[in-house]
Amino acid sequence: MKRILTKLLDLFFLLRFPLLAPVWTIFLVGYITGNETCRFGGVFLNADLYKSVLHAWIILSGFSLVVASIYVVNQIADIESDRINHKLFILPNGFVSINTAWILASVCALSGLIIALAYSKVLLILFGLSLVLGYCYNLPPVALKNRPIGGVAANALGHGMIAFLTGWYSVHPFDSFSLPLFIQAVISSLSPSFANGAVFLATTVPDAEGDRSTGKVTFCVKYGEKTTATASAVLCVVAFITSFFMLYNAWIMITTSLVSVVFFIYFAFTTKKEYAFRAFKWPVFLLSAAVVLFQPEYGVLIILTFFGSRLYYKWRFNIEYPTFKAQ
Repeated sequence: MKRILTKLLDLFFLLRFPLLAPVWTIFLVGYITGNETCRFGGVFLNADLYKSVLHAWIILSGFSLVVASIYVVNQIADIESDRINHKLFILPNGFVSINTAWILASVCALSGLIIALAYSKVLLILFGLSLVLGYCYNLPPVALKNRPIGGVAANALGHGMIAFLTGWYSVHPFDSFSLPLFIQAVISSLSPSFANGAVFLATTVPDAEGDRSTGKVTFCVKYGEKTTATASAVLCVVAFITSFFMLYNAWIMITTSLVSVVFFIYFAFTTKKEYAFRAFKWPVFLLSAAVVLFQPEYGVLIILTFFGSRLYYKWRFNIEYPTFKAQ
């Protein structure tokens, strides 16, 4: 029984729930800034929002399955660099086989697409685009993760624009497609897109040594730490400027991106790895905290994810993860 439970937990955490949290946050930012009726306290203080929030969480569950599928494929593709960088131990240590990981990724992807199909063609297209982009990011012949600009663009579009648009369309999941609404949604998604590009660039700095040794040509590997840190700061500034284009409750992105600018500019001047961690971890935390003001139940999910992951990684690998410390 203990062996079966251990295997199930390994499969569960192979989905990388700590990394799903930033995607959840951007999805909910899309829901909040595209929703005129969204108010402080969510369903806790406004019972009339129950139906809308319920649909949003069901759609988010489906989108999470699609993104989790992409994360599993990413670990399959990056198994050697992850071993060198001493992270994501489940596949490198053989706790889950490659074949089992592929089956898990396929089941998650199919389940997510079925949930999208139950709502609308627009959501199905967004889920499908996310899946295609994720596979193009991880697998040859495209393998955008091994391309300096391609990797940044894929993360900005996937974790930024598409995640945001999915949240935006979860506000009215059964409505037919409207071009004016779509244009407004894309304009509103610019800030999260640039913000995700900035965060991704910062994450390539601590991993540069391992990526270089495995032949992975990220932005940092090709252009160096200083250029990468500067580029991430520029994208963060652009994210702050474009946050004013959001339709409703824009302040949650305006204030958090403004604070984030401080982290990224300091990182650009120092280029120290510990400040890279601060640049891509604390802004995500601040934005998530702002989202919780509108969706208090999200705070419960974040707490469960954080401490559940802490317990698992401490028990399985004797490491402290997730953490706000530089590692």
